[in-house]
Amino acid sequence: MLVKKLMILAVAAPFLVTAPLLVTPVSSAYAETARETSAIGLVEKLGTEAVNLLSNADVSADDKRVGFTKLIKTNFNMPLIGRFVLGKHWKKASKEQQAEFQSLFQQYIIVTYQKRIGDYAGENLKIVKATPLNKKEVLVNSQILRPKGPPIKLDWRVRNTKKGEQKIIDMIVENVSMALTHREEFSSVVSRNGGEVEGLLEKLRSHVSDAPK
Repeated sequence: MLVKKLMILAVAAPFLVTAPLLVTPVSSAYAETARETSAIGLVEKLGTEAVNLLSNADVSADDKRVGFTKLIKTNFNMPLIGRFVLGKHWKKASKEQQAEFQSLFQQYIIVTYQKRIGDYAGENLKIVKATPLNKKEVLVNSQILRPKGPPIKLDWRVRNTKKGEQKIIDMIVENVSMALTHREEFSSVVSRNGGEVEGLLEKLRSHVSDAPK
């Protein structure tokens, strides 16, 4: 339960920070290559755009929901994440089930975290450094600074797409991968439903349909 709360706080934090305090300025101390600098820029941009959207009193709740969805689609490689979290069950699913899962998983992420954003305030995101993992991936290390309590370690795994764009493929909270956590959670649901992906799809449908509109 604690890990789940930390994950929610981690997701919410980039959308709550005030722009001037969002990140430490990028310098040679934080990034050594253009690829690392670009990855840090991606995290910066995500937070800044989210703040501008969610703090704007002139934007309706519906428009904020649309904008939040766009931020997720633009900055995260949802198709890749979706395939990873379904794991070994991906190949067992029909093409129709795969397509529905991708759609439902994206909606699941959006409704799960969007409704929790308003629960937190006063957190700030500090970029620590960026480190290349391989030719395609960079790990951006950051901390969530809280008014009360110790900092929370938050790492962003950023990967180049085939088109050369950088997208976030995982957020790692206190060394716990969100992608892996969802994968284990979904695998458990499938197992409880006789190994059938349809059981997971039904749960996701219910979660999405019950979410506040």
